[in-house]
This record gives sequence, C-alpha cells and structure tokens, in this order.
Amino acid sequence: MRKQLNDFLDLLIRERGLSENTIEAYRSDLSQYLAFLMESASCEKWGDVTEVVVMNYLYHLKDQGCAPATLARKAAAMRGLHRYLMRSHQMVNDPAYAMDIPKIKQKPLPSMLTVNQVEQLLAAPDTRTRTGKRDRAIMEVLYATGIRVSECIRLNRDQVNLGLEFIRCVGKKGDERILPLDPEAIQALQSYITELDHESALKKNGQPLFLNRLNKRLTRQGIWKILKQYAEEAGISVPISPETLRQSLTAHLLQNGASFEFVDELMGRTHHSASMRYPRPNRLPFKKLYTTYHPHVRSK
Repeated sequence: MRKQLNDFLDLLIRERGLSENTIEAYRSDLSQYLAFLMESASCEKWGDVTEVVVMNYLYHLKDQGCAPATLARKAAAMRGLHRYLMRSHQMVNDPAYAMDIPKIKQKPLPSMLTVNQVEQLLAAPDTRTRTGKRDRAIMEVLYATGIRVSECIRLNRDQVNLGLEFIRCVGKKGDERILPLDPEAIQALQSYITELDHESALKKNGQPLFLNRLNKRLTRQGIWKILKQYAEEAGISVPISPETLRQSLTAHLLQNGASFEFVDELMGRTHHSASMRYPRPNRLPFKKLYTTYHPHVRSK
C-alpha cells in the first residue's frame, strides 16, 4: 500500500508540478490516512478499503478536533489518491466517491487600496535619502508588477534591465517571468541603483537588489514594516501587508478591463479562473496588454 501511495506522490510531482510544501502536506496527510487503514481498520491492501472505512477515518479526525479547513484538505488528498488508484486499475471501486467533504467558510476579501491611496503610499518616502529611494523603489516594483513579496526580496541587481524596461522574476516553483516596468518604477529603480553605485563594494553580480542597513538582503518582515510605516505616514487606515499592493493591482487591472488570463500571467498564478478554458482570439502581445491596462501607464 505504501508503494502505491509513493507512486501517487511521484505522479503529482511529475505531472502537476506542485511545490515542495504542497507535496509534503499531501505526504503527511496520506501517511496518516495509511496508518489508520493498516493499524485501526486492518486493511492489508487497497481493495480492503470501503466507504465505511473512509467515513470512520473522517469521524476519527473530527474526534481528534481537526478544524474544518484541515478536514477538507485531508479529504481532498484522500479523494485524489483513490481516483488515482481507480484510474490505474489498482482498485475496482472508489470508496471516497460519495465522501462528504466538509464545507469551509469563504475567506473575506483581502484588504485593497484605491488608486489614489496607492499614489499616496508611493509618495510617502523621503527620496532625498538612500533609505527613502529604496523604499520608493520597492513599492513601485510591487505595484508595477504585482510580484509576491518573496519574489521581491529575492531580486538581484542583474535581474533588472532598465534599458529594456523589465525585471526578470523567479517564482516560487523556480519558473521565470519577464515583467514590464511602468515609468514610475523605472525612475524609482534608476534613482535607487544610482545611489548604490556610489558604493563600489556593492558592485558585483548576484548582489541583492533591496538591501537593509547592514547591506544584507531585505527580509519579508522588513518590507512589511516599510509598508506599515508609510501607510501610517500617508494616513491610510486600511490594514496593509505585503500582499496588499498585489491584490490592489489585481483589482485595478480588472477594473480597467484586463482579462483574468492577462492578470494571472502577470501575477504568475497557476490556478486560472474557469473562464480561461475558453479560447480568446486575437490576443494582444503581453507588453501591449500591460500598457493598456496598468493605471500608471494607461493614463499617459
């Protein structure tokens, strides 16, 4: 039974390209399920697993105090495993087919800023200082591209091409995206990088782009503090986090008429909306779409 479980996990890695963390979550949940089947339900092979056994396992998880979200995740993993075993002809019946997956309350929409609030936030840093230039560049890049904060802090100097007006971003799965920059982001980056160039010790390949006071790579927590500070200075009362500019840009692009397909491509999202299954004829080049829909470019 362990072999079939490992084969299923290998399939997820090969065909679906799931992240390491997601695979480890599947491995943990399904190993717990397998232990229950073998130790508590006396199942010696997958054919011994019945609908009653599956439901008993869910009740066992509930008795342990599992939260609805955790139950839903574990149930989804079980259902995926049994579908795989059916497709690969290692089971005759699917005991998880009629499983009642717990319903989860929808998460509230993330906090978002209006275009005016974004402009107030971006204008808050004192760009007469190196720190102010850095902070302005960080926020401009976040809003120009919609990159994740983890992607932002991993940026190196050699991933920025101001001449061709793009950055080369490496996503959480190692995938690379070439993302255009709007004029404000280009200007802010140029000002910040010029400041760095005055310090000869910092001129080297692979050097982190955004540095803290010790000239080390800035952290996620560091960017969170930067955003909080300038939101307070700009009088913005909306709760703000590193994800706020990303979510705000998503909303602003959609409000300007951008398609879900374009937004997902810009943001590096792999789970597209259902509407993306349908072909879209005469699609414009990516850079043209960007200049059509981004608030900082379309108004020029």
